[in-house]
Amino acid sequence: MNYGVILAGGKGTRIKKINIPKQYYEINGIPIIIYTLRKMLSIKAFDYIYIAIDNDYYGVVNNYLNKFIDKNSLKKIKIVTGGKERIDTIHNVIEEIKKNDISDNDVIVIHDAVRPFVTERILKDSIEGARKYGACVASVKVSDTMLISTNGEYVEKIPDRNSIYKGQSPDSFNLKKFIELETNLTEEEKKIIVGTSQICTMNNYPIRMIEGDNINFKITSDSDIDLAENIILSSERGGKNEKTM
Repeated sequence: MNYGVILAGGKGTRIKKINIPKQYYEINGIPIIIYTLRKMLSIKAFDYIYIAIDNDYYGVVNNYLNKFIDKNSLKKIKIVTGGKERIDTIHNVIEEIKKNDISDNDVIVIHDAVRPFVTERILKDSIEGARKYGACVASVKVSDTMLISTNGEYVEKIPDRNSIYKGQSPDSFNLKKFIELETNLTEEEKKIIVGTSQICTMNNYPIRMIEGDNINFKITSDSDIDLAENIILSSERGGKNEKTM
């Protein structure tokens, strides 16, 4: 089976123009999380999709699903309560998935709710990559000059950008291997994890990079909200960006 996971428990405090978690912000009348979910549903490759949320928004998300998602698709969507940290949320999802019969070839694809422009190609490559390599992450080469500064005031080092990539999501894995890697984490390691791919690096398990796309950006700031609105509204007006909605 292929399991999709949408992490949607964040608060989005860096965005000042809205007073709700960014995944629930509506663009053209539709919440960002629904755009992301629709993209995952569109490839028709996931047997189940788990949405991990803050429990305070359970009713909100349930209403969104009934309003925006067709009844046949609803059968494969499950809502899970998230944890305090990202790794706790992932653990809660894994515990729910483990209620099913897990086979050696099962795959889990973990995606951020606020990356609504993930392409079908990235999602399909992620499933294939997880099955072939055991673990993979979408990534793109950086195009800007990177600066390293400890104090945030003076440049200490300028690394070679040819070897630097931006990690995106999804992060995708053979499910049994992922459960093993997650179980092996120490409590100290769990406290410092900021990205799902670290589950591999902390276990010295190789994670393959697959080609991401700059359109697959994470909405984290006011300018990101503005850009997302422009992309979606342009698409709704019959714009040429076919990779969006």
